[in-house]
Formats: sequence, structure tokens, C-alpha cells
Amino acid sequence: MKTKYSVISNSKEPAFNLAAEEYLLRTKNQDYNFFYINDTSVIIGKHQNALAEINLPFLDKNGIPLFRRLSGGGTVFHDPGNLNFCFIRNEKPGELVNFKKATEPIVVSLNKWGLPVKHGERNDLLVNFKKISGNACHVFKQRVMHHGTILYDSNLDFLTNSLRADPTKYADKAVKSVRSQVTNIKDLLKWEIETEEFMYQLVSSIKQRNSSIVDYCFIDEDIKLINQIRAEKYDTAEWNFRYGPPYIFKKRSKFGKKVYSIEMKIEKGRISEIAVKTSPVDLAIAEAIKAKLTGLFHDKNEIVSALKDIDGIAGDAGELSDIFF
Repeated sequence: MKTKYSVISNSKEPAFNLAAEEYLLRTKNQDYNFFYINDTSVIIGKHQNALAEINLPFLDKNGIPLFRRLSGGGTVFHDPGNLNFCFIRNEKPGELVNFKKATEPIVVSLNKWGLPVKHGERNDLLVNFKKISGNACHVFKQRVMHHGTILYDSNLDFLTNSLRADPTKYADKAVKSVRSQVTNIKDLLKWEIETEEFMYQLVSSIKQRNSSIVDYCFIDEDIKLINQIRAEKYDTAEWNFRYGPPYIFKKRSKFGKKVYSIEMKIEKGRISEIAVKTSPVDLAIAEAIKAKLTGLFHDKNEIVSALKDIDGIAGDAGELSDIFF
């Protein structure tokens, strides 16, 4: 029987664990079960528009970072009450993508513990018609990575507020998240144990049903290579915010005594075109904003800095920047 390796991450840093998934998928030949718990963060799919998926003011206020993962699919919320699993397999052509097969170890364990978990229509897992797990996958040659979340004791208020985006402001061809009713399973299980202990219980349950699974811990060389991927990709604004498809941003907002109408075209994260109108009309301000912002990244810090250089705006640059998001 082919050996499978089971790895539990010692890190709660999202960029490290996302890099570790890619490392195990692309550089190893064996099958892996990889489990981790991240610090509070938002994780978007590979083909999503970052700003269109999140409630940016809420993330900024609460210091919640955003990261882009290797797989497609929708946006998910991670925190210390959420468990993440990643199953990496070598498969035959035509059998690479199979969400039901991939998540079977999770479903069987939760069923054994009394949870009536079922597969949903969007590759998710449901209990009583509420979502407890979102899943996605990525294929690399003849290897496939299926990974997902398990809402055990997550902060559902933070989850809801972090992902409360306004889709009317963005026009693009990016993959859109589908919002679902969610629930934690800790109360349903009536367990008093914390998320980390739940993770160990789940890992143990999966291993008990498969004698080919052996434990593995990252060695120094693994960690070095994972951190290299992390530095080059998962800790960069180029990947997390600017990788997504082109989009058009539109917003009409009142600030002070003026109403601003903004329309921007964003390509590779940069503002390639911008139209600004004000009511009452102020052509000088409108043209100054256009000149300062064209070519910048659609980034709060860059826009605030540019607005500070415009006469009549400088002192209000931080607040006025909100109309561009």
C-alpha cells in the first residue's frame, strides 16, 4: 500500500501555510494530508478581484490581512476557530478533480461523531443546509490539491463583516463568491475542546482508517524552501492584490460640500484610466485628481499620498481616499 504522509503545521501564518501547500504539490512526489490553523485573515481564490470580495474598511479597522491562494473558487475567512485541510494526491488522468472523493475522510469522521454532513452543490460541505466547509482544488501535472475549511468555532460576525462587499462598484470577469448561510460545528458536536485539539482528533480519526498514513514534520530544508516561495509570492502585493483580472470601478459619493463621481479602469492593479466629476463642478480638483492618480496602484496608501499633494485636498486626503474604494 502506498505511503501517505500526514503533516500538521506549526505555523499560524497564512502566507507560510499557503506556500507550504504549493511546495508539497509542486516539489514532492508523495501523497500528503496537510492540516493547519491560520491567524485571522481573508483568503481569496486565484481568479478573484481582491477589492471586490472584501469589506476593506472593516479589514483595515481590525487589522485583517488578505492573501490569494493557488486554487480557484471563492473567498473564505480564516481565524483560530477555523481548521484547514489540504489533501494532495497523485491521480490518473480524468480522475484528478473529485471533490466528493477528496473530502470523504472529513465527511466520514464527522458522520462518525454524529454530524449529518452532506456534500453541497458548490463543492462545499453542509450540516442542516448550512455551510461548514468551503472547498477548492488545483491541478499540477498528474497531481491534484483539494483543500478546504472547517468552521469549528470561528468568529461568524467577523466572517460576515469581512466578506460584506458591494458588488455594484466593480465590473469585471473575475470569479465571484457565492454567499451562503454558515454555522460552526463545535456547538453541534457539544464538545468543549478547542480548535487545535479538534484538529488532532480529526487527524487521528483519519489515520485510524488508513494504515498507510505516517506522520511527517517539516525539516529545516523544507522550511527554507517554503519561506522562499512565501517571500517571492504569498507575502507580495503583486500576488495578493494585483494578480486578478482587469476591472472597472465606479462610485458616487458625497464628501464635504461636493458629490464625487469616480470611474476607474484598473489593469494589473494599476489605474490606467480615470474619470472624475464633481457637483458642483470643480474642474481644477477633477483634473488634479486624474493627473495624480493615473498610473498608480489601486492602493489606499498610494492614493492617500497622491491626494495630499493636491491643493484644497491635503488635509482631507485620508477621508477623501474612501471614495476610491
